[in-house]
Amino acid sequence: MANGTTGNDAPDVILRRWRVMEVVARNGLHSRHLLGHDVTHDEDRVSSPLAGFNMESMTATTRSGARYRLAGVPGQSRKVQAVWDDWCRTCGVVSQHDVTNEYMDPDDVSTRQFVALSTPDAPTRPR
Repeated sequence: MANGTTGNDAPDVILRRWRVMEVVARNGLHSRHLLGHDVTHDEDRVSSPLAGFNMESMTATTRSGARYRLAGVPGQSRKVQAVWDDWCRTCGVVSQHDVTNEYMDPDDVSTRQFVALSTPDAPTRPR
């Protein structure tokens, strides 16, 4: 249940099977988080709260300074869902809503987005 790499000189974390979720915590704070499979470190993760999103490069930045490069179209996996469920319990989430389509609707992907999503600059890790 990692929270991303921080620092401006850190390499981007590349996520596949990604989603964007909006949550409300017990204290009433709202935030949005990425969840997905981190290709860079071969683990499932949840990001710290999102601060920015660049549609052209399909890159998100978190409040902590981590950069996430989104690879492929949004997706789901049971492993990622289990990490998300644990994170929600740990962080006291009282409400959650999938807002992925606000960032990218798989039924309306432009050619530029498809190229950005299909060509992450990541080494391929054996499985």
